[in-house]
Amino acid sequence: MKPFEVLEHTADVALLARGRDLCELITSATAGMISILFSGEAPVAEQWLDRDVEAEAADLLVHHALRELLYLMEDEGLAPVSVEVTACSDSAATMRIGVIPREAAEPLLGAPVKAVTRHALGIDQDGEWLTTRIVFDV
Repeated sequence: MKPFEVLEHTADVALLARGRDLCELITSATAGMISILFSGEAPVAEQWLDRDVEAEAADLLVHHALRELLYLMEDEGLAPVSVEVTACSDSAATMRIGVIPREAAEPLLGAPVKAVTRHALGIDQDGEWLTTRIVFDV
């Protein structure tokens, strides 16, 4: 089973991410977002950053992890190209994020993601998989 799928959505871009646990779900969701950001394959990371995110609930933790990637793009001028979740619980995650300068990424970028919405956000159990649907404002 693929870890994520980009879904048809009326006005924005939606993503269905899957994982056997919360760490894998966050990894799949971030990989899906990176696939939306880049029109082709993402380039190789030039630098790695360690980031911690916290939230009151697991679904919000996924949301906050994705917002952290958007923050890097918009506020720090760094394009995320890879994410490794090194630790997580229901309320916190530590990520190792591979980045390149946004200027270098510009020719490779696809849809500009303006926001990670909370529209219909939740985590569902589907057999052995956790799934979440994320809608991006593009």
